[in-house]
Amino acid sequence: SIRRKRLFWISAISPLACVILGTTFVYFTHAEKHGVPI
Repeated sequence: SIRRKRLFWISAISPLACVILGTTFVYFTHAEKHGVPI
């Protein structure tokens, strides 16, 4: 049952992690393009 719980957490968190990674990636690429110092 522990494995099932871990699988549930992974399936629940992975879309959220993808969204966070995507937004941060877009933010950094846009910031670099506009010449904003990070």
